[in-house]
Formats: sequence, C-alpha cells, structure tokens
Amino acid sequence: MDNSKETSLKISNRFIVYVKKIEEYQYGEYKEEAINTIDPSDSFSFFMSLEKLDSSFGDLNKAFVLMMKEVDAKLNYIIDILRDKEYQKKLDQFTKAYSCEIFKEGLSFSCHETYNQNDTVFLKFILPIANHYEIKTISKITKKEQKNDKLCYEALFKEIKGIDLELIIHYMLFCERKILKEKGFNL
Repeated sequence: MDNSKETSLKISNRFIVYVKKIEEYQYGEYKEEAINTIDPSDSFSFFMSLEKLDSSFGDLNKAFVLMMKEVDAKLNYIIDILRDKEYQKKLDQFTKAYSCEIFKEGLSFSCHETYNQNDTVFLKFILPIANHYEIKTISKITKKEQKNDKLCYEALFKEIKGIDLELIIHYMLFCERKILKEKGFNL
C-alpha cells in the first residue's frame, strides 16, 4: 500500500484489539496464523445470516430463530474459549488495546505499550457484527497521533485474508448506515 496517500474513509469505533510486536524471524509463523483462519461463513452471525433471508423468511418467527442460533453460537464460542487454557496462555502474550478508528487499509488503536513507526505487529480483533469470528492480521505501524485524550497508533494491514477485509468493509458500511440513521436520514 502507498503510505504517501491519505487513507480512505475512517470510522471512529471502539472494540478490543490484541496487539503483539513481532520480529522479522517470526513473520512466517504469524503470517501462517493470519492466513489460515476459519472462514466467517463457517461461523454463524446474524449479520451474515441477513444475506440468507429470502421470501421464505417472511415470518418473523423464522428471523427470531436465526437470532437464537446466533446467540447459541456465540455462547458456545465463549464457553470454548473459557475452557481452552492454551488460548488463554496465547492471549497473555498480547497487549490489550482499543481501536480508535477502522478503515479498509488498517486500523488505529490505543494502549499502554509504546510502538515505533515501521514496527511490525500481529493484530487480533473481533468486530461487533461477527462476535465469534477473530480477524488476524500482520500490520505495520505507520504513524502515531494524539486523538482527544489518547495516543493512537495507526497500523496498515500487510497480511490479511480477503474475506476478513470484506468483513471489515461490511462492518464499516453497517456503522456508516447507523451514523446516517442517527442524523435523521430515512434508510
């Protein structure tokens, strides 16, 4: 990606991001983890189920069943994580951060750790529209800037699955639509 150009639309948003600085010798290992993730279509979410709604789902009860399946899938995901001690150990190696903004080329985050421009980081995060699907990416810190009362590090994606990027774009559209509705637009 060309860092000299301004990035596309940025959506201010807050969700948890797990960050780990990686060295050059670790790049291949983390690239493998970022690329070999579960496809979100294998993972149920209400947002993803919207595309599966057709005329046969005219009954509100069927939409309710879809939402209940989503709740069930999320609860099973959380239970699996709580039982998986190895997953918890892996998270201990990461710094918990919070997103400042998200955009199609990357995201910015704030945390208590210090990062430098050109640092390579491994990011893991879950978007609110797919609450049981973890996006993993290798990213490069491109700048840091003060936003209100916090220091935000901008990280551009270097390695990310196409389906994950698509999910990010869907999420941005979801957020944009919500913002427009709050401003009084009839959508």
